[in-house]
Amino acid sequence: MFEVHKNHLSVARESGLSNQGKWLAGGFSLAMIGAVLWPLVENWREKPQDNFPLSYYPMFSAKRSKKAKVSYLVGYDSQGQRHILSYKLAGSGGMNQVRRQIRFLVKHGYAEKLCHDVAERVAQQQTGILADIVRVQVVTGTYRLDTYFHGDRQPLSEQVHAEYILEETAS
Repeated sequence: MFEVHKNHLSVARESGLSNQGKWLAGGFSLAMIGAVLWPLVENWREKPQDNFPLSYYPMFSAKRSKKAKVSYLVGYDSQGQRHILSYKLAGSGGMNQVRRQIRFLVKHGYAEKLCHDVAERVAQQQTGILADIVRVQVVTGTYRLDTYFHGDRQPLSEQVHAEYILEETAS
């Protein structure tokens, strides 16, 4: 059925690809390789510039701080146990999107409103751990990244921006 070619040159000859076409394909290939590698020169510049679509990926190569600040929601149950509340109580969307919204609201002085809104959502819960939450806080914690990712989840420090105590309802 199909004849197997043992010599790759004979395949090229039989395909009808001219020398001009081969040079054109080779030149295009080299240009593409050059375009992909071109951003690497930014790594050796004093002030590298990231540019779309050619990027040297500074998000992976930049030096990062050893500490990070994160704003989040905390709830306390009737026994005083602390629970980190889901970001989903603060808004819709993905985790990073909602975390940015929380950080924005805290930064611009809307932590009280956020805390009240989250507390209202918590108060509507009738089952699970949220049903026992009696106090909600909006908090910013500072964490040492190395120890955090090795299992120590305790913050170095925390700042409470807002707190809301849920009213007990008679059942």
